[in-house]
Amino acid sequence: MTKIVNVADVIDAHRVGALQIHAFILCAAVLFVDGFDVQGITYIAPAISQAWHLQRGALGTTFSAGLFGVMLGALALAPLADRVGRRRVLVWSCLGFGVLTLSTVLAGSLTPLAILRFFTGLFLGAAIPNAIGLASEYAPKRHRASLVMFVSSGISLGAIVAGMVAARAVATVAGPAPALTWQIMFIVGGVLPLLLAAALYLWLPESIRFLAVLPNESAQREAKRLLREIEPDLASDGADVRIQETDHEGGHATVADLFKEQRRSATVLIWIAFFMSLLNVYLAINWLPTSLNASGFTQSQAAVITSMYHVGGLLGTYACGLLMDRLGVRAILISAFLLAVVGFYTFATAPAMPQWSTTLLLMATGCGVIGGQVGITTLASMIYPVAIRSTGLGWALGVGRVGSIVGPSVGGYLLATGLDAKHVYLACVGPALIGAVSIALLRWRPSAHTAPARAA
Repeated sequence: MTKIVNVADVIDAHRVGALQIHAFILCAAVLFVDGFDVQGITYIAPAISQAWHLQRGALGTTFSAGLFGVMLGALALAPLADRVGRRRVLVWSCLGFGVLTLSTVLAGSLTPLAILRFFTGLFLGAAIPNAIGLASEYAPKRHRASLVMFVSSGISLGAIVAGMVAARAVATVAGPAPALTWQIMFIVGGVLPLLLAAALYLWLPESIRFLAVLPNESAQREAKRLLREIEPDLASDGADVRIQETDHEGGHATVADLFKEQRRSATVLIWIAFFMSLLNVYLAINWLPTSLNASGFTQSQAAVITSMYHVGGLLGTYACGLLMDRLGVRAILISAFLLAVVGFYTFATAPAMPQWSTTLLLMATGCGVIGGQVGITTLASMIYPVAIRSTGLGWALGVGRVGSIVGPSVGGYLLATGLDAKHVYLACVGPALIGAVSIALLRWRPSAHTAPARAA
């Protein structure tokens, strides 16, 4: 007798167990080192500019080079996981950007720094969508939004820790040009992903839902082994178990699959939302320390305030995750985008404020900006079925990364023109409004195994 077992049915029917918690923590760790790496260079941008005697805004090209690499990695490398597996891509991605980040300490001018940041970005771009995709495939439907948001919060945690390291380094390195500050950040930022790559190789499980769609027997055996950790009584009656995944459309994933049937308009709107959201995310995080420093705060104060901006983003991530499962995805995401509108406008137009009030305002802004971005990433992981999930997430993040390149470039240009450092953030109001409208217009008919608790 052959017994057909659907992976999603088993995962949805059971409480989150040790195997899943294991996978969630490791995926969150991948996003942690990503957040540390991406945000780390922005904290030390004033120190690099001071050490190399650069003009304000000169690092814009370097920021954009790294983000361009992330875009290409998301578009070209992340979809490989739909063929070779999430786990393998994650291990090699962490190895790649760990080695390249360590190599950055040897850069002595803008050109080699930009080149190294570009290649580092390639590996970062491959890691992010696959960590999120793997987590979503281990999460039961009823808790999927909150669990994926928890995993995604690793980015904000990494950014917060990077700010703490930067603030400590700036405060303790003496002299008018703290030459060691930026090297310290890249040493820490390179060692962490190398250690993580070893942990992923040893302990990260492959997605059971990915294994279930592979035709070979070895994949079936591994899927059964992993599924028994969730359901120990699997095949206790002696039946020959066959693992299947109903959330599957067959064949190798292509970009054209993202536009089939009801996904056509959803894909276009989610790409618009990603573009606008990541434009704001990276304009803010790349130039916030520099803008705060130019507005009269010390480098150490600017690093602390920016860290608290990410604390707000972390709180927004957790709040959005909990509320999305209860109140619906669209309502919460629209609210997050509108909070970002109010926060950016107030920060750009308010008169000079003391550190505590600036910190509170930016925490509220980060709650909307980062919470909204993580939320639409979670939404994208629900829209696309398993067979094309890495492709769907990779391309959504890849298109969004065009916005992440535009954002820092716009910020650098505006700062270089001599515009007041805070007025730069008026440029974030329009994209946040467009993002809110895109989410409001988005409609999709998710399958039974990809739907959140409520879609609206």
